[in-house]
Amino acid sequence: MLLKATRFVAVMLAALTLGLSFGHLMQLPSRMGWDQYLWVGSTVQGGLSAMFGSIGAVIEISCMVALALLAYFVREHGRPGFALASIAALLFALGLVLWWVLVYPVNVELAKWLNGPVPADWTDYRSRWEWGQAIIAAVELAGFAALTASVLADTPRDS
Repeated sequence: MLLKATRFVAVMLAALTLGLSFGHLMQLPSRMGWDQYLWVGSTVQGGLSAMFGSIGAVIEISCMVALALLAYFVREHGRPGFALASIAALLFALGLVLWWVLVYPVNVELAKWLNGPVPADWTDYRSRWEWGQAIIAAVELAGFAALTASVLADTPRDS
């Protein structure tokens, strides 16, 4: 029962985490065409992503804990899918590391734009922020695929 409950929580949290990232990916084509006032206004000053840093962070950290526990329980119960569950946990963790490396430094710069001038090279920051989010979405999509495969590995075959 503990394995099933952990699986359920891990799948739900991974889906929510992927949803956050995938939303960024889906917006990328449009947002890359926005002018300075629309992009800076929505991203920096409009607080469009404010909940990502609070509730989103809690969801992402909880997801990684749930995925690590899932990998552990799959192994402890001798069930198939341990390698795939471990890969899922590692890929979602990599997504967070990539956020710190690719997106966070841009966020630090963007915070300076709240009350200050927007630099002439603002499009470079937009590209780094948007493409960083897209890379994270791709990594988390691969992690979700590994998680799904780990669940399917422990699903009985139809006769």
